[in-house]
Amino acid sequence: MKANIKISLRLLTACGAMLFAGQGLAADCSSNPVNPKGKASKLQDALQQATNTGIPLRLTGTYYIGTDKDTTDAKTVLKGIDVTLRKDLLVDATGARFIAKADLDGDLFSFDTKNDDNVCGNKGQLANFKWKGGDFDMSRAKVSTVVPITRLTPYGREGEDKTADALSIRGVVNTTNYHKLNDLIIEYVNFYGTRNGSEPFYEAGGDSGILMTGALKATIRYNNFYGVRDAAVYLSAGGNNGQFGDHFTIHNNYVERAFDGFTSKRGADNIVMRNNVLKDVVVGLSTKSVYPGWQATNVKILNNTIDNAMRAISLETTNNVTVEDNEIHKLGDVVAGQTSTSKANFNAYGDAFEGISLNGVQGTNTIKNNKIRGVTNSSRESATATWGIVHRSYEGRDTENINKTNNAFSNLDKWSKNL
Repeated sequence: MKANIKISLRLLTACGAMLFAGQGLAADCSSNPVNPKGKASKLQDALQQATNTGIPLRLTGTYYIGTDKDTTDAKTVLKGIDVTLRKDLLVDATGARFIAKADLDGDLFSFDTKNDDNVCGNKGQLANFKWKGGDFDMSRAKVSTVVPITRLTPYGREGEDKTADALSIRGVVNTTNYHKLNDLIIEYVNFYGTRNGSEPFYEAGGDSGILMTGALKATIRYNNFYGVRDAAVYLSAGGNNGQFGDHFTIHNNYVERAFDGFTSKRGADNIVMRNNVLKDVVVGLSTKSVYPGWQATNVKILNNTIDNAMRAISLETTNNVTVEDNEIHKLGDVVAGQTSTSKANFNAYGDAFEGISLNGVQGTNTIKNNKIRGVTNSSRESATATWGIVHRSYEGRDTENINKTNNAFSNLDKWSKNL
């Protein structure tokens, strides 16, 4: 009997015995993760096993994610898929579908970092994260409490959670500055936030498409986003002072009908946004200041095309900016079904539509070879205020040292505007 007890204890130790939060499913530290093939109740188990071991996981099938039971095996499906990031997580979901049920209130997928987590020998290890492929449908999900302009959330769709993203990856515990996330890559993902291709951003379910904090390097490429309640992609520095998270590159993506296209916040440095196409967005490409004094440095916005935006490119509290070879079309035209010709009622700064907004930008800055065109052959051509390049102070910082060369403007009220 004693020998059997010892053997059992050794097995428990080797497996790093733990339970998935809320599911009660054991995961070990060596087994290959198993493709659930459409069984949502087994999806969290498979992903946790993949990051426990660092072994790649292939996902196929269609998954309906919510709070009721999976009819295929009668097991309860969690509110969302919640996984603790331990070792590398390498997922190929090409062809798989992930559909939020109408009762989903929160993230569809949440990959979190836990302070002092020491399972499967992962303590102190940095983890790489790579996700390839998959369709993510948030059109039926509840809307989070922190989306822009909450009064526009449709009645009955109001959620209670502060986050409701399709893919949420949090690589830092800010209260302890515990950092886990190394290199992140997300590619070939399709995100759908609305039921059809004409609904504006405020009819979308959920929150953002991809949210990530704290990767030491991140690449978001070859993804498509259709109808986004907040940001298609939101990449943020993490840590109490924003010290974790630099070298973010967002390239060759497509987004339409979003409040925010691609944005970085909380003072991340070395950001590149290039070769993206955006249509019908309130804000296209941006760096945003969340906490006064946190500054983004070395930001490049290159070769992007943006149609129908209120602020196509907007940079806040940023140093050393290069904005080159971008094309901004139909500035002043209808955004998100907003037909008022008297004011841009989604613009945080005022009534005008702005091509390139420089808000508290300092350092060495180049604005070169950009084309900014206003709307033509419409009553809005004369009724809406359109400014090409806007300079304004922000958070007590003047905008300084802007070198503007070879930019082309047409059908605008002001080519350059200092506020």
